[in-house]
Amino acid sequence: MNLYFILFIFILIIFIKYFKKKYKKYLEIYQINGLDGIRFYFLNKNIKNTGINNFIDLKKNILGQKISKISKNKILYGPYAGTKILNNYGWSNTDFSPKYLGSYEIHIQEKIIYLARKYKLKIFIDLGAAEGYHIISLLNKRFFSYGIGFEINKKSRVLLKKNAYLNKVFNKLSIFSDANFQSLKKHLNKIDKKKTLFLVDIEGNEFSLFDNKFCNFFAECFFIIEDHNFNIKNKKKINKFYNTIKDKFNIEIINDISKNPFNFKILKRFSDDEKYLMMSEGRPETMQWILLKPKGK
Repeated sequence: MNLYFILFIFILIIFIKYFKKKYKKYLEIYQINGLDGIRFYFLNKNIKNTGINNFIDLKKNILGQKISKISKNKILYGPYAGTKILNNYGWSNTDFSPKYLGSYEIHIQEKIIYLARKYKLKIFIDLGAAEGYHIISLLNKRFFSYGIGFEINKKSRVLLKKNAYLNKVFNKLSIFSDANFQSLKKHLNKIDKKKTLFLVDIEGNEFSLFDNKFCNFFAECFFIIEDHNFNIKNKKKINKFYNTIKDKFNIEIINDISKNPFNFKILKRFSDDEKYLMMSEGRPETMQWILLKPKGK
């Protein structure tokens, strides 16, 4: 027998034994097998290129893939139930589970709908729209007549557009990139501000956006702002932001809430650890949102 062939077989056997040992340990950690196990083993080896930052995120991604298959890429529960969201990495790769379950920012979903009904709001502006979880769902469920999404990430904008087509709401939606005062003033100059609600999730840029000029121009609008004060080191900038919005609007703080995984029958056969992990939205700390209402509301 050819010596090189024997050497090749010997090296191959060593490699297979090594891989089986590593793979077996991997399966024990993540409780997956078959093609999914092989896929996520190699995903783990290239973890820096996936949008996944650690082993917990990887497990969350695995669970998200399972819920995606069960739901057939539809939101299952809550006010947004029935909306289709493509299972594709846009902004985050680890929050598929709460999004398909419908528990993602459920308190914000309910607050948006409450405001829309109480004040007869018609236009929804999404700053940091990502794949369109909120704006697509709100248009699809007819809580708003028209939506305008701003998303700086090109890949997310492509996904937002696809989700709009998928839910047949593209004719009710306009999509733009950067959301600064000049671009917002340009694109939103003709809207009925009294009938408009903004959802603002721009990772700390709200502390630059909400200056006197911006607040004066949009003083008749409603806002829900995700507060990213932990991203800002300049305390003076934070205080100036809070003082400005307090002067221009009526303010209500919306605190995050716990989500009970035992409310979802579909999760019955998942372990307790998996259930609770699927409720995680990946927050770096306890979050709050700021509701701004026009003076007099």
